[in-house]
Amino acid sequence: EHVQMSLQWIDPLSCVIHHHTAIQHHVYEAPCSNYVWHIDGHHKLIRWGIIIHGMIDSHC
Repeated sequence: EHVQMSLQWIDPLSCVIHHHTAIQHHVYEAPCSNYVWHIDGHHKLIRWGIIIHGMIDSHC
């Protein structure tokens, strides 16, 4: 909360722009396992030859 207040005091225009450009989340249902997968990559350690990818099945 303190960080958000500080950012709004320093740069109010960026806070307004950031608030209006948020990602819209959607609700969906996967009919079975292995129907929808989410994949993400992490390349911050590429300098040392390390790349991490994670995957998860979204079936609930």
